[in-house]
Amino acid sequence: MLRQSFSGGVVIPNPHPVETVEIISAPLPDKVVLPLQQRIGDEAIPCVKVGDKVLTGQVIAKTEDHFCVPIHASISGKVVSIDEQIIPHKSGLKSKCIIIESDGKDQWVKYKGCGTDFLHCDRATMIEYIRSSGIVGLGGAGFPAHAKLEGIQDCHTLIINGTECEPGIMCDDALMQHHPQEIIRGVEILLHICGAQRAIIAVEDDKQEALNSLLMYCHNDRISIEQIPTKYTSGAEKLLIKMLLGIEIPSGRFAIDVGVVCQNVATTKAIFDAVVDNKPLISRIVTVTGSGIESPNNYEVRLGASFEHIVSMSNPNTNQHAIRMGGMMMGVDVETIHLPICKITNCIFVNNIEVKFSTQECIRCGQCNQACPVDLLPQQLYWHAKSGNTDKAMDYNLADCIECRCCDYVCPSHIPLAEYFSFAKALHRKTTEDQYRTDIARERFEFREYRLDRNKRERAEMMAAKKKELKKKMANDKTQKDKIAAAMARIKKTKKASDDA
Repeated sequence: MLRQSFSGGVVIPNPHPVETVEIISAPLPDKVVLPLQQRIGDEAIPCVKVGDKVLTGQVIAKTEDHFCVPIHASISGKVVSIDEQIIPHKSGLKSKCIIIESDGKDQWVKYKGCGTDFLHCDRATMIEYIRSSGIVGLGGAGFPAHAKLEGIQDCHTLIINGTECEPGIMCDDALMQHHPQEIIRGVEILLHICGAQRAIIAVEDDKQEALNSLLMYCHNDRISIEQIPTKYTSGAEKLLIKMLLGIEIPSGRFAIDVGVVCQNVATTKAIFDAVVDNKPLISRIVTVTGSGIESPNNYEVRLGASFEHIVSMSNPNTNQHAIRMGGMMMGVDVETIHLPICKITNCIFVNNIEVKFSTQECIRCGQCNQACPVDLLPQQLYWHAKSGNTDKAMDYNLADCIECRCCDYVCPSHIPLAEYFSFAKALHRKTTEDQYRTDIARERFEFREYRLDRNKRERAEMMAAKKKELKKKMANDKTQKDKIAAAMARIKKTKKASDDA
């Protein structure tokens, strides 16, 4: 089935391998911090107040925004606060959160889904289960799953992304090894919703255990499991489609435009839980790894628990650490481990602080061009981004950069190219928005000047017309008076002649 590989990309061995990929159930946290601002969309509005008792799985916040999903309590207990807390974001800013203290009972609200006979459940009901269960893309994008599914038309292929997005992360590998049956049933649910003729589960060729587990439970002729090369960034949606189907998605277009829907394996498992049991998304598997960790592992942990809750279980050393959420390539650095785990927290890197290489001048070696998986010219983009010429950078397809940092990885001068590209994108966006606002303001000013000039001209024309009309009326009045005077004179003359006679 594998049609072709993709040019570029880099092969990065797992820097912190383990002998056995496990999933450890983390104990219930004493408290959880659940942010109301999700990856996209409006901030959710709390449905509870301080002092309320809540059950696990209970909806505690929601919004009318179509691109948002409800927020559920991940433990049972008491709402002790609704205030601003630092959230896991590179800005380090605070956001409004709901804080729940655990009662230690983990009492769940009662839900009823479609059950195992989900094929008799209609598509709209399934999508509503997915929306109300709070499911978003768990591979890191965080896009609401229901919004991706409900607008599907003419889908011929469903692709389940079983690749780890970056080296060192093991959560999807662990999920495929330990929950293959739920994943396969989740694929069948998605086939039913999408109306696709077939589904392909893509697994990297270094995950033989995961492949064997899926093959053991896959008895559906419409579902195939394909191995792809373990090369970063093979998990990128457009590259995956190109490898599996030989279809190249044009710039600015999406997978659904060519009849393909992609979902992550963790999202697929969550969809199974939502449709079959109507179980909301209140936990996820998180990899804890890094040079500062003695025992890298995967933990199934409740959302809102702190990073520290599971980092402490992995035996961190006593050195000073740099904390990174997400992958070693595309993740974000955070200041502390006292942050809440959210739906897109697939990995926590705890690394010993090391001296970073100093940045040197570009030597024009061209290695970045060879490594780019989307066939851009990072060297040219770098010069234009550095000089602030974002229009020229956009001419070199800056918008297609996925910021994978392959160019950073191979650069012998240690130039943070992806940071330049990210900044250039933001600058171009701001410049475009500012220019749009300037154009709107100029158009409003010009229209105002035109309107004032038009009003002045129309008033002058109106006054001239009135003056002309008045002159005409005055002339008519004078003629009428002359006629009357002449008639009066005649009458007077006639009367005088009569009197004389």
